[in-house]
Amino acid sequence: MKTPICSFDAKSGVLCRKCEAKLKSGSITQDDVDAAQKLIGLADRNQDINKFTFIRGTKVHGDLVLEFRGPDVSLLRSNKELASKIEKEMGQKVWFVETEVSDRRFIESLFHPAKVLSVNFFWLPEANKLTKVIVADDAKNVPVNIEKLEKIAKAIRNIELLVEFKSNQKRI
Repeated sequence: MKTPICSFDAKSGVLCRKCEAKLKSGSITQDDVDAAQKLIGLADRNQDINKFTFIRGTKVHGDLVLEFRGPDVSLLRSNKELASKIEKEMGQKVWFVETEVSDRRFIESLFHPAKVLSVNFFWLPEANKLTKVIVADDAKNVPVNIEKLEKIAKAIRNIELLVEFKSNQKRI
């Protein structure tokens, strides 16, 4: 498994000079270190997790957002048992999102399994940007906390969200 810290450091719980310097410089955070250590422990017992590339972990209002490569997130979404093992190991609600993708793709990943109908970007005065997300009406039945999603988008990507629900049925 690839993590922001050395695998030896993740297994031993003690950071080498290089990883300690990354932590002090701010290129990685304590959340990255903690999540990497827990994921490495799981990777020793699970070959699927061992193939993942973990990019970053961020705590946002009591939840943990884990950023992985796209294929890893797809595997986690298709394997609910594996995702629940990770959540249990972390000891809190975990959100799995793709890294190194466009803002639109990030938002779709964040709202999963709800269907995002459209994403529109509005430039406001003073160089502020607002992102309007229209989600399928049937997503109201999906247990998604819109307020949490807004906080996560702001913390991870500095995206200000405005969420609306709309029916995606075509009228004849």
